[in-house]
Amino acid sequence: MESFRWIVLSYFIGAIPSGYIIGKVFYHVDLKKTGSGNIGATNAYRELGVVAGFSVFICDFLKGFIAVHLGMPDPLIVLACAIAAIVGNDWSIFLHFKSGKGVACGVGAFAYISAPAVLCAFAVWLLVFKAKHIVSLSSIIAAPVVALVLLIEGASAEYVIFAALAAVIVIGKHKDNIKRLLKGEEKPIIREKR
Repeated sequence: MESFRWIVLSYFIGAIPSGYIIGKVFYHVDLKKTGSGNIGATNAYRELGVVAGFSVFICDFLKGFIAVHLGMPDPLIVLACAIAAIVGNDWSIFLHFKSGKGVACGVGAFAYISAPAVLCAFAVWLLVFKAKHIVSLSSIIAAPVVALVLLIEGASAEYVIFAALAAVIVIGKHKDNIKRLLKGEEKPIIREKR
């Protein structure tokens, strides 16, 4: 029963709309109604600046990190809490079940589980971003890297499956970006001047 409470709490932690709150409280801007309409770090950076983008990333990162900590030491509860946080982040009860794309939240969860896997994924993300300057493409390509590294590390099957599931969620949440990428319409990251 206690484990179930941690899982539910993880969902609600994940569901905290960091980008929406930061935009509204500190900038008086509703990120859902500006730029891409997403409340994640990329749109916060584009519309509000570096400090806002970084702040949103850190808050979302911490949601995943805290959720995994709540589930320790049972690997299955860890996974359930991490998935609950990512689901909360992506389908927030506070925003009518719409929210971010789960990248930063997933990074936070995996940073607790395997820092090397996250560092490898970040290296891939950085290489793609340096070449194309497109955050969505970088995230889509980097997402499966964590599962691959965990597999190579010999991590438990549960963690590998979780990483693969998280990658599917992240890629799925980028479906509109994928359509734009295929049409050559996805814009590189450029901060809008205000």
